[in-house]
Amino acid sequence: MVNRAGVLLLVLLFIPILICADSISSSISCKGVSFVGSSVVQPGAAWSERLSVSDVGMIVRDLFTGEKAGANTVVRSQGPMGIYEYSASALNSTGKDGVCLFGMPENRSVSGYESTVLGLMQQGSYSSMLLHGNGSRFLVNANGSGILLTRAGSVDGLKEMYHASDVLGELNLTEVMEIGVYDWF
Repeated sequence: MVNRAGVLLLVLLFIPILICADSISSSISCKGVSFVGSSVVQPGAAWSERLSVSDVGMIVRDLFTGEKAGANTVVRSQGPMGIYEYSASALNSTGKDGVCLFGMPENRSVSGYESTVLGLMQQGSYSSMLLHGNGSRFLVNANGSGILLTRAGSVDGLKEMYHASDVLGELNLTEVMEIGVYDWF
C-alpha cells in the first residue's frame, strides 16, 4: 500500500516548482526502459530533447531558463539508447527600427544558428551542454558504439557556415559549436 502522507508531501513540494520553475532537474536510473522528453521555447531561442535508454541505464538532466537558457544532459546505458537534441537561436542585430510600416526588409540583419544531434547507440555514454544567451554554445561528447549524426549551421548577415559529422561503429566524439557573442561569466 502506498504511503498517502508521502505522496501528498511530494505533490505539495512539486506543484509550486512546476508552476513557477526556472529550472528542472531529473535523474533516472533503471533496469528496463526509460524515456525523457523536454523542450523550451522563448523569444529568440528554442531547444528540444528526447532521450531513451534500455537495459541498465541512467539519464541525468538539468534544464534552466531565464535571460539565458541552458541544459546539461548525461546519459549512460549498457544497452541501446536513443538521442535527439535540437536547438535554434535567432538574434535580430539591427540598429534602429524603421518608423515606416513598409520598410525594406534588406535593412534588417538577422543572425542565428541551428544544431541537431541524432543517434542510436548500442551502449555507452552521451553528454551535452547547451547555453543560449547573446550567443549560443553547444558541447557534445559521446563514447560507445552505434551511430551519431550531428548538424550545425549559422547565418550572420552575409556569412553562412554549415557543419555535419556522421560517426558509425565504435566512437569517441567531442564537438563544440559556438555562435555569436559570449558573455557567460
